[in-house]
Formats: sequence, structure tokens, C-alpha cells
Amino acid sequence: MTSVLVTGAGGFLGTALIPELVRTGFRVRAFIRGSSTIPSFPPEVEVVVGDVCDEKQVKEAMGDCDAVVHLAAKVHAMDGHGHEGEYTAVNVEGTRHVLDAAVAAGVTRLVFASSVKVFGEETQGCMDETCSPDPQTPYGWSKWKAEQLVSEYSNRGDVTAVSLRLPMVYGQTKKGNLFRMIEAIDVGYFPPVPPLPAVRSLLHVDNCVQAVQRCLQVPRFNRAAYIVADADPYSVTDLYDQIRVGLGKGLPRWRIPLWALKGGARCGDVFQAVSGQRAPLTTEHLTKLIGSAWYSPAAFMRECGYRPLYSFEKTVPELIAFYRRSIGANPC
Repeated sequence: MTSVLVTGAGGFLGTALIPELVRTGFRVRAFIRGSSTIPSFPPEVEVVVGDVCDEKQVKEAMGDCDAVVHLAAKVHAMDGHGHEGEYTAVNVEGTRHVLDAAVAAGVTRLVFASSVKVFGEETQGCMDETCSPDPQTPYGWSKWKAEQLVSEYSNRGDVTAVSLRLPMVYGQTKKGNLFRMIEAIDVGYFPPVPPLPAVRSLLHVDNCVQAVQRCLQVPRFNRAAYIVADADPYSVTDLYDQIRVGLGKGLPRWRIPLWALKGGARCGDVFQAVSGQRAPLTTEHLTKLIGSAWYSPAAFMRECGYRPLYSFEKTVPELIAFYRRSIGANPC
């Protein structure tokens, strides 16, 4: 039986991945920070408390494992910013600790959860593995540097490793922008968006779980890094409309013009600068809303047998049900 160490096991992706690894026959060791609440893992899972920033703790956790899924990270800040030193310590040096421990333990396979943020914040058309990284934030830079470390160790023959470039992973979680978007639409803080040409790639958590499992099973990788996403990108306007319908509000009877959104965003900029409080809409937020972030998983599908089974539209009912449970509302 293959033994797998999962770092960042207490996070959204880790708690979804581990039960599936157990179900499909892996022996799992979950590496969780001491500040994290230990999830209700299957009883077969061995839980180890530690921090990827502590080299000794990582080596002790690695033990006799055959493979590693490295999910632990300092995540992307909502405002796109963050302290560069913290990103470096966790995402770069933490990854180095995991790689060194893996090599010392004779681990044969390593899967690293990277991010499409290595390409920057927006895309012009569809991005694939032939496109060059161009990170724009400390988070994006830290993931790109970590990817380079993973490639370096793999190229030396120390371990067979791959980086998975993930867009926003969605599912039943309160973390991230999607839950906030659902809440804002529900309470009326998110005005009906106009038809927008922008499309965005997302990744259902169960599609992500399948991707990691494929990486633990395929004999080799043709690339150092792959993009993983749902099969198709989503129109920003369609995302809004599907959430609205899922909330029982129906399609909007009117839509706010783009010029009005831009004006409101500029007002938000001023409010935020003067008050020091977070504005519900700023130019930065609007740019992310109306800008494209389109990434193709075609290479991963072709070369690793990835078959994304879940889509946003089909998942809306469970997302809305989770949202209502989270706020203590009765399902409609």
C-alpha cells in the first residue's frame, strides 16, 4: 500500500482529498499546523502536527512515506497584497524543506499545488503551458519560485515531481471570494452586472482531487507543470446569473451599466483611502470582476488522463444549500 504525506491537510483541499485517498487504497499521513483545528478524517489517517517552516518537523513527518502531496501555503491575500517575507518563508522555503525531506526519505513522487497566479492577474485570451510565467504579486512570485525548486529537484533525478497550476478552487467552503459573492448577491450588495466578455477559469474541488490522484498514478510527466481547471471557462455574467437563480431571485430585470460600475468603484477608492475601511467595490475589485482569467487544462487532460466531471452550473444548488446552512437560514 502506497503511503502518502499530505501537507496543509487541514485546509479546504486537504480535507476533500484525504478521504478519497483512503477510499482508493492509499495510507495517509496528514501534516497539520498546530493552530489548525483537526478535521474529522477517516480513522485510518495518521495525523501529525507541525509546520513546513520547521525543517526538523517536516523530516520527522516524512518518515517512511512513498509520496507527498504538498498543499501547505500562505494563500493569496484578498486584496492581492501581502508581506513578501511571509510568502517566501512558507511558500518557497517551506517547499524547500518538503523537497529536502522527501529526498532524504527516498520519496518517489511529489505533487505540488501551485497557482495560475504565476501567469499574472489577468489573461489576454487563453493561457496554456506554452505561455511564460509573469507573476505580478508577492504570492504569485512565491509560487513561481517554489515551482522552480520543484523542477530543479525533479531534473536532478532526486524525485519525480510535478506542479499543478490551480485557479480558484470552489466548493462547500466559506473561504474565498465565491462565498462572499453569493452573500453579496443574496443581500443585494452586488448589483446586476452587464453582459461582459470576460471569462474566468475555476476548479471544482472534486475535479482537483481527481487531478491529484491522477498525478499519483501516472508513470511519468511530460512537463514540469500543468494547468488544472474545469473543462470550460465561465462567463462572469453567467456566474452572476446562475447564483442569482440559485438563490431564488430569478434573472435580473435590469443591469447596471459598466460606466456606473466604474464610477462606483472610483467612489470606493476614495472612501477606502479616506476612511481606512474596506470598500465593497474598488477599482481593483472591479478589474478582477470584469477581467479575464482563462486557462486551458487540455494538456493535462491529454497527457495525464484528467477528466473533469463537475461544473459550476451543476454545483450551484449545493453551493447555495451550503451558504444557507452557514448563515443559519432555512433552505428555500
